[in-house]
This record gives sequence, structure tokens and C-alpha cells, in this order.
Amino acid sequence: MANYMGFTTDNINIFIFVIDASGSMEYNEDEVERGLKKFSKSFEKFPEANSIAVSICQFNEGVSLGEFKNVKEVNLKYYTDGGTWLNYAIVKTAGYLKDYISQVVEKTKVTPTVTYLVFSDGKPEGDPLREKDGREAIESLNYMGVTTAFVGNAMEAQYGKNMGFVATVDVDDIENFLGVELSSSCKEQSKRNEALGSEFFSQINSKSESANYSTETAQAFSDDWFNNL
Repeated sequence: MANYMGFTTDNINIFIFVIDASGSMEYNEDEVERGLKKFSKSFEKFPEANSIAVSICQFNEGVSLGEFKNVKEVNLKYYTDGGTWLNYAIVKTAGYLKDYISQVVEKTKVTPTVTYLVFSDGKPEGDPLREKDGREAIESLNYMGVTTAFVGNAMEAQYGKNMGFVATVDVDDIENFLGVELSSSCKEQSKRNEALGSEFFSQINSKSESANYSTETAQAFSDDWFNNL
């Protein structure tokens, strides 16, 4: 279960990355692993690093829930196989995130800024849950003020918009996106006292050849959002 509680500031930032590890991602294994290692390394000298907790989860025909750790300690051995239980993964990881937020609020009395990001190259395959279930889980996170973001290629990015994610991005260069562009957005978020929402990806160079961006209306934090957990 989530174990990182050693925040040294009242500007607490939580990120959860839900990464597709189904068979269709087989040829991207090295890119994903290198990108995540670069992501973690980029925070080594970042002043706000101790305000950031990250969980990296992966899914195929089930979900592996990664512990929330200091962003500098993030590491992932990434292997691919099986089908794409996307809605199942969304529902399970959304619940996992809510539990962790509750722990943080109870222990620190601080309302954290939270980003929930799903990265997938395909639509659900063999999924035991319905698209409606996934959409309702995203809607619940949006209502809480969590920045929900979906990353995929052009077709899947549109799927993310249809599912109700407040920010979507289509990506070609996975390693650069994870190691450089996502890092930039997370650092920008950690410097703010409010969620970036639909502007989460706006810090990424709009001229980048590896990504194209679209946004939806952001969801604002309310003072008592955590009462709805």
C-alpha cells in the first residue's frame, strides 16, 4: 500500500501514472523504461522534489499498483503481455488514488494537488468492465479537482477526450515525452498552488514534433473536495 508520507512542505503534489503494459506495447518496452528513468533523474536537483509523490501503475489483463514514492526514487521494470483492460485499470487505480489522498489529508491536514495520467496505445480489449464504468471513475476524479490526463496516439487521444479526461495529448516519441515533456509539466504543476487542469500540457513546447495537444475545461478545487472521497 501507499507508503510515502515524508512531505517537507504544505504544497503537496501527487502524481499517478497508469501505463498500458498489454501486448500491443511490446515494441515500446525499451522506450517506456528509458523515458521513466529519465523522468526520475530529471528531478535530482529540483528544489520542490520533496513535495512530490509518484505512483507508477501498469496494466494489461489486471493491474499492478505501484507504491507512492518520492519522485527521485521512481523506477520501473516494464514488461508487456496480454489484453487491454483499460476501464478495469481506470476504476482500480482511481480507487487506489482516492485512498492515498485520504491518507495524506488525514496525516498532513493539507489538500494536495493531484494529477492522474493514463497512457495507452489502444482501446479496451477483453475488459471485464464497461466504458461507462471507466467514464464514471474519471468523472468522479474530475469532480474532486484532480487533473485527469490521457496520453496516446491521435486515435486514442480522441478516445481520452470522449472518456472525459480534462487534458489529452497524442504522442509519437514516447521516450522524449516521458523523460522530457512530462517532466516539464510535472515540475510546472509542483510550483503552483492550484491544479493546472486542462493547461497541464501547456508547458510543453507547442512546436515539438512528438506531440499534439487538445484540452477540455478544467475542474477547480473546492475547499472541501476531500469530503467526497
